[in-house]
Amino acid sequence: MKRILFLLKSYPLSIAGIGVILIWIVAALIGPGLVPFTYSGLDTDHQMAPPGEAGHLLGTDALGRDILARVLTGSRSILTVALLTSLFSTMAGVIIGFSAGYFGGRIDAVFLRIMDILMAIPPLVLAMVVLGILGDSTIASLTLIVSIAYIPATARVARGALLTCKSYEYVDAARLTGESNFSIMFIEILPNTIGPIIVEATARFAYSIMMVASLGFLGVGLQPPTPDWGMMVIENKSIISNAPWAVLYPSLAIASLVIAISLFSDFVSKVMIHE
Repeated sequence: MKRILFLLKSYPLSIAGIGVILIWIVAALIGPGLVPFTYSGLDTDHQMAPPGEAGHLLGTDALGRDILARVLTGSRSILTVALLTSLFSTMAGVIIGFSAGYFGGRIDAVFLRIMDILMAIPPLVLAMVVLGILGDSTIASLTLIVSIAYIPATARVARGALLTCKSYEYVDAARLTGESNFSIMFIEILPNTIGPIIVEATARFAYSIMMVASLGFLGVGLQPPTPDWGMMVIENKSIISNAPWAVLYPSLAIASLVIAISLFSDFVSKVMIHE
């Protein structure tokens, strides 16, 4: 704990990152209920209203929808998808990577070839291909799609971490005592490789937010009327000269959350791996 506090004092940007993340989590949980407007409500008398007009703190878009309500509601979906994606891709990546690295031989060779093929495809392109197969975008389908796109990188990190520990004496001792392969991998080795895996998971959290926002910007993310930060940017692109706030605030939301999580990931890396 003292070391963590020391690192926080040494890296004040990490405190800022953690603070921004907490603000967005609180905003996602209670924010929409505090706004006097709904994310889908139309104020036809105040279309493209500037911030502060008629009670719209961040203004309205071309349809008269409250920007603040849509940004706050959109934070729920993007945080949910990003968190679930980080968890699922990490769990699947650890299982696949550990299995390949532990058993080696043909299993490892096949794993490496498949991972090379998947990693040669840009994650966004891979996500769009899978999305085309699955059809409509929902929180569940987006979570599955983005998880599939990021499993290869996580699996490689997990495999590398396992190979580092595989030859250690405590692993040989576990084999001699008759422990199962599952026990050796996930009870003996996993706790000693948790550092890089957690760092990778936090990094995937930030990447997932960018991925979901990118899919929304391309028009294949969560579909209306569900607010999506990326979709909000592309929807209001045509009115940017008349209502720049309609594009500015969702863009700032994406940027602030991604930067905050990146700072947090950097801090986790220092705590778990370095020093």
